[in-house]
Amino acid sequence: MKNYKFLVPILLVALLGGSVYKTYSDREKINKQYDDDITQARQNRKLEVYVNAEEDYLDALKLKDSAKLRAELGEMYIEAEDLRTAAKWGESLISEYPKEYVGYEFLIQVYLEQKDYASCFRIKDEADGLKISSKKIEEIISDIKYEYYLEGEYAQVEEFSNGYAAVKKEKKWGYLNSKGHRVIESEFEEAGAFAKEVAPVIDDKGRAFYIDNEGNRKIVIDFVDNIEKLGYMSMDNIFPVNDGKKWSLYSLDSKKKIAGDYDEVSAMGNGVAAVKSGNKWSLIDTKGKKVTKDKYDSVVMDSKGIVCRNDRIFAKQNGYYYLFDSKGNKVVKTKFDDARLFADDGYAAVCVDGKWGFVDKDGKQVIKPQFNEAHSFSNGLAAVRFSNGWGYVDEKGNKVIETGFDDVCDFNEQGKTFVKTDDKWQVLTLYLYNHES
Repeated sequence: MKNYKFLVPILLVALLGGSVYKTYSDREKINKQYDDDITQARQNRKLEVYVNAEEDYLDALKLKDSAKLRAELGEMYIEAEDLRTAAKWGESLISEYPKEYVGYEFLIQVYLEQKDYASCFRIKDEADGLKISSKKIEEIISDIKYEYYLEGEYAQVEEFSNGYAAVKKEKKWGYLNSKGHRVIESEFEEAGAFAKEVAPVIDDKGRAFYIDNEGNRKIVIDFVDNIEKLGYMSMDNIFPVNDGKKWSLYSLDSKKKIAGDYDEVSAMGNGVAAVKSGNKWSLIDTKGKKVTKDKYDSVVMDSKGIVCRNDRIFAKQNGYYYLFDSKGNKVVKTKFDDARLFADDGYAAVCVDGKWGFVDKDGKQVIKPQFNEAHSFSNGLAAVRFSNGWGYVDEKGNKVIETGFDDVCDFNEQGKTFVKTDDKWQVLTLYLYNHES
């Protein structure tokens, strides 16, 4: 920034007013003086004699104050590389002229120059609150919609789930809340996803139990012997248990085993779970009964261990994955080489001929296969792997975050996710959803 000693514009705002009309009785003289001041201000500005130009602009403003002329003076502060003064001037502008769009345009431009994206979105919110808009404002906001910042550093992470995410730091697991703030300290050997306000953990003594969202022991499974590991607690209060040899599903309500003993099991989701015996998978309901006689070579699970969401399942038969409903009915005949479970009501990632694209709930292609790898859409964005690493696309398939990360997770509702670079995980936060002062 160049060393221009500008007057303090905020203090001068109080000097701008109607007292001049008592000095100039002749309106024509006022208009002429105003025009002369503006002409001189613009000439000095062109010559980069900014200190003199500022005085000329302020003289003109004392004669005729307007949001447009204030914005012009503000633009000169930007030219002079005094963004701090420009920002203060802009804040005073929208304070004095809260219903004039030009002030919001100017101030958003100042914060854009400073790369202060949080303030850009804050000013946009203020303008929206007053139902003020302009093409320029919308264009700027569109351009910075996916700007983000990184914070934190973790060895391992799990996806955000029901408002929390398990993170590993200093060889122990703890939890962050949906805003990325640590709420449960790193004290567990293993930690799973939250559901129904509880999450499965294993403490340093090898004991498995469920904790609440403050880290307190909440549910102890005292009706099952030899618990080596606990899984995700479903909305039906059904959870997986590993005894060191086999997996089973238990009901917290009845305190009884509903299905077991299997080589592998999924968590219960949408009233359906998958169980594996030998080399084949089957689907069961909340009572442990087979949903269909069909068997599958493989099933697609998400990070929580769920196989069914939005009444949809991806399972493998005869070398290909197909899309099924929760009753085991094939939704479409389309074959996929691989697939990812639906993350929400958005699109699911599928692989065809070595490339990944996306389908909707009916199995209809919505984004053609073109990516090296992909996650399903979560809160409007999908992680995809480009030639230089992982980034994100929107629901039209447009690249919106292109940075080549080594690995990534899915976005939560608060515009946060995890990304990995140089063997460390960090929280990525979109300013769009996180700009409150």
